[in-house]
Amino acid sequence: MPARRVVHLLLLTANPDLAELYRQDCPECVVTIAVDAASAVRKAPKHRFDTVIIESRKDWVHEMKVLSEVLEPVPPLVLVGEAAFLRRATEPVKDLCNGHRAPRGTTKLHHDLGLEEFIGTKLRDFVRRMKLGAGSDIHSLLVKAVEKPLITLVLEETHGNQNQSAALLGLNRNTLRKKIRDLKITIAKKA
Repeated sequence: MPARRVVHLLLLTANPDLAELYRQDCPECVVTIAVDAASAVRKAPKHRFDTVIIESRKDWVHEMKVLSEVLEPVPPLVLVGEAAFLRRATEPVKDLCNGHRAPRGTTKLHHDLGLEEFIGTKLRDFVRRMKLGAGSDIHSLLVKAVEKPLITLVLEETHGNQNQSAALLGLNRNTLRKKIRDLKITIAKKA
């Protein structure tokens, strides 16, 4: 079994929540956090980074220029965006940090994944976060998290017809009504 390569990540941000997110999501990465390129160069001069993530601000182009003069070779993954985007863009970074290397052209987008693959990916992230937060009772949390949107979606697709919804869900009509009431699901009336 080949030895796992250590992945070095440079994160330029002044946002402590974003920094903590990348630390938690990439526990197997060496994460260097700096407020700007100048402080990153002082912290790790001539260091090789596999990934550079920059929270965009008006001077991000200058920041990238400073880094490109110092970083050799240029990192294979560079992400620049606002904090909201960078929070949603942790998937490729997590994969890189966890040693997953997909051959070129084989990476699937979320809409290309099968249902089981997609759910498995999301569950893996959820379980890791729960483990880091010392969570418990994951099963009931997940059932509650999935049940309400599933029933709501089926009701929307059947235009609020509870008989059709119950049949589609494989539930007794009375059981469905009880779940609608318990989960406080509002049913759009037929127009």
